[in-house]
Amino acid sequence: MRDMKRLGTVLHAFGNNILIVQGDEATSKGEKPRVNSSVMDKTVKNIGKVTSYFGPVKNPYYIVKIDRRNNAKEARHYLNQRIYVQ
Repeated sequence: MRDMKRLGTVLHAFGNNILIVQGDEATSKGEKPRVNSSVMDKTVKNIGKVTSYFGPVKNPYYIVKIDRRNNAKEARHYLNQRIYVQ
């Protein structure tokens, strides 16, 4: 299993299963996560996948789709929280 890396901080939640994440500088300096990369919360629980990214190359934003089968929490639960990618 690879190490967890910070993805960023959740800025917006749409509906019950879409998050907009502002990428951390630590992530933007290193290798960017790929589409379909697993996303975890601070408890290392898998919450979903990166579906796309947009914005400036040096400081991208990511769209994360929450996997409703594995997660009972609504998207707004993650507002202002840091999330991670594997």
